[in-house]
Amino acid sequence: MKICWDNLEGLKYNKKIDKWYGYSKKGNKRYYVYKESCKNCGEPFLGDSNNIFCCCECQLNSGKYNPFFGKHHTKKQKEIWSKNRKGNPKYKKFGKDAPCWKGGYYSKGIPRYDTYAPQLEWCEEVRRNEEDPNVLEVRCIKCNKWYVPDRNSVRSRIQVLKGNYKGECEFYCSDECKHSCSIYGKQPKTLMKEDAIRAGRLQWLELDREVQPELRRMVLERDGYQCVKCGSTENLHCHHIYPEIIEPLESADMDNCIIYCIDCHKEAHKKDGCKYGQLKMDIC
Repeated sequence: MKICWDNLEGLKYNKKIDKWYGYSKKGNKRYYVYKESCKNCGEPFLGDSNNIFCCCECQLNSGKYNPFFGKHHTKKQKEIWSKNRKGNPKYKKFGKDAPCWKGGYYSKGIPRYDTYAPQLEWCEEVRRNEEDPNVLEVRCIKCNKWYVPDRNSVRSRIQVLKGNYKGECEFYCSDECKHSCSIYGKQPKTLMKEDAIRAGRLQWLELDREVQPELRRMVLERDGYQCVKCGSTENLHCHHIYPEIIEPLESADMDNCIIYCIDCHKEAHKKDGCKYGQLKMDIC
């Protein structure tokens, strides 16, 4: 490591030994010696006692001052490396012959259970696929269905949990579940504001949000993941029997909720007293 003499940020000087020192990312202490000039560019720099160049670029462009200038490997040495390469299993062809072959899951974008489950199981429901135990399955946050996600979506969710990505990157089994979810695309501040509005701490605004995901999941399990009116299993909504604006204290009560499909849900809101315009909201 070499440091330009004009940039000494983070370094300290030790007068006793006439050296500058700093700490690496691992916390190790390292000393640097002042050099009057680089052999290539002539600029002063800090580096190890045996360094004569301020950077790798100067070393590569240094010509005869480069330690490897004019040096070539002998023919005998090349033959030894070629022989070792042919007998070494790590240099076999790619695919099933490679020592790191795991079944081709990476090229197909399929997440492996052993790789990603330890990073998700502390906050997500995960399990092994019944047909292939090596494959990871997760639950859809909207419909609670088990499915095999794309490997990129799994990696994005892990990065969010680590704090490296913004947003949520929740698991959705389809685009229908994603765009019909009550929390998709909303910032935490927006969700907190909606909760405050529903609790009566703020004035009511027009919202496009369904019930809480936890409550919806419990009602789905109770009603068998189907519409109680027509028996449909697609585009399911959790409907409040008594509108939330009328009975706010029972908004989180399972007995006040019922599962409808999107068509039956619209029909329910056509009834007098439960129309969207009367409730000034999208759901009840």
